[in-house]
Amino acid sequence: MTPPPTPSRQFLATGFRNVDTSGDTDACHRCLDLIAGVPFFNEVKRDSIRIIADASPHRVLDAGCGAGVDLPNLASALPPPSEIVGFDASASLLARAGDRIADCSTRCRLVKGDILHTPFRDGAFGACRIDRVLQHIHEPGRAIEELARTLAQGGVLVAFDNDWDTFGISLDDQKLAELIRHSWRDSFASGRIGHDLPRIFRESGLAEVKAEPRTLVLDDLAVAEPVFDLPHLLERMQKGGELTTDQVAGIRDEFTRRAREGRFRLTYTGFLVRGKKPE
Repeated sequence: MTPPPTPSRQFLATGFRNVDTSGDTDACHRCLDLIAGVPFFNEVKRDSIRIIADASPHRVLDAGCGAGVDLPNLASALPPPSEIVGFDASASLLARAGDRIADCSTRCRLVKGDILHTPFRDGAFGACRIDRVLQHIHEPGRAIEELARTLAQGGVLVAFDNDWDTFGISLDDQKLAELIRHSWRDSFASGRIGHDLPRIFRESGLAEVKAEPRTLVLDDLAVAEPVFDLPHLLERMQKGGELTTDQVAGIRDEFTRRAREGRFRLTYTGFLVRGKKPE
């Protein structure tokens, strides 16, 4: 019998395209928990929830809700009897979400489905948010069109996603740094979606579109390595022939040296974008 393929361990880039068939759903859960521990991402989440709350919607869709980390915070930010619907394609992640919403289950419900073909009627929601999901979708424009369809007139859509064209990592050899950036960006289904979001919002019929760049600067190698899965990125690049064994060893040594000297830096920019469905 032919053994199944070894699952990719680079879950931030590839594991969320289909969590339930990734071969290691626990790795996806661990990845989400790691990201939730980074203040930068928590601040973006708080701001997106604030935008939703300011719109005073009666019904909210959290598209690609994953393990439901944000659902209790949405429930806390919105007064009863507002309802929050967590929507995701992964049964495994929704099972975790079910545990997280135990204390607000009267106001939160979970729905499994495809973001390109949601089961919701036109105009079903007063607001919708989607956080770092579109980077894993090959047709993000179709997803935004579908979410815009489910918005009521005057409803607000809020999205945060990454522009991995801006991904930068400190190395003496700039050509190697560029090679890493390109490989990381191309690991995603839509690696520059953050940059394209304002245009896609407008093309989907949304008005009053506003985009705020948010830049992460990480100088802690101990945080950057697991969040961005750097060891496995380098391993994949080596196996793919993009880097030699000696280059990988040199990069790892330089990361360690820079961290010891306080010179390690990893940066990138994402975009928090909002738009309104015309009344």
